[in-house]
Amino acid sequence: MYKFLSEEWIKAYQEEWNKNEKLKNDLKGFSASIKYFIDGEDGKAVHLIVESGVAKESGKADNRKYDFEMWATYKDWQTLAKGEMGPKAAMLTKKLKFKGSMITAMKYMGPFEESLRMMGKIPTEW
Repeated sequence: MYKFLSEEWIKAYQEEWNKNEKLKNDLKGFSASIKYFIDGEDGKAVHLIVESGVAKESGKADNRKYDFEMWATYKDWQTLAKGEMGPKAAMLTKKLKFKGSMITAMKYMGPFEESLRMMGKIPTEW
């Protein structure tokens, strides 16, 4: 079990990401740095670096400028990870906040949704 959005959790998420052949294939043309955090806890953020669909690096977020940032309340992250709310609905209702290119996010909406649903596969200590 990993504490949600801890360094250990994001490393397990990276492993899960790289096991998902469909996700990697669908994101072949996608490279980005992604920051994840709980609303109000930006200082405890973690990141994932993706190159051509493959998660190459993960760990504690630093001061770099990220291509994408996603944050939500602890409860809303839990709802997303459990599949009780879809990513698109979460973004439309502002339960999942997002910073970055909306055009790119829309282009990769299917894989983006898959990557968020994948969070539920990580043994998580909420």
